[in-house]
Amino acid sequence: MDGDVQVVYRSLKPELEATHQRSVTELGIQDNSLVLRICSEDMVSMRAALNGWLRLIRIAVEMNATIES
Repeated sequence: MDGDVQVVYRSLKPELEATHQRSVTELGIQDNSLVLRICSEDMVSMRAALNGWLRLIRIAVEMNATIES
């Protein structure tokens, strides 16, 4: 599992370079877990950012599982 977290983190890291006007995102690894922190000015941008990141994380996890099988 440790390697899986690293693979997912590395695949998502380039997405952090995108700048957004209404939210700030941090992504890291802590205790072998992926940690996502989103700070936003309002609930609408928070929901949009969270939905986008959860979608990206799900895709990265699914792709990693596909490659490993």
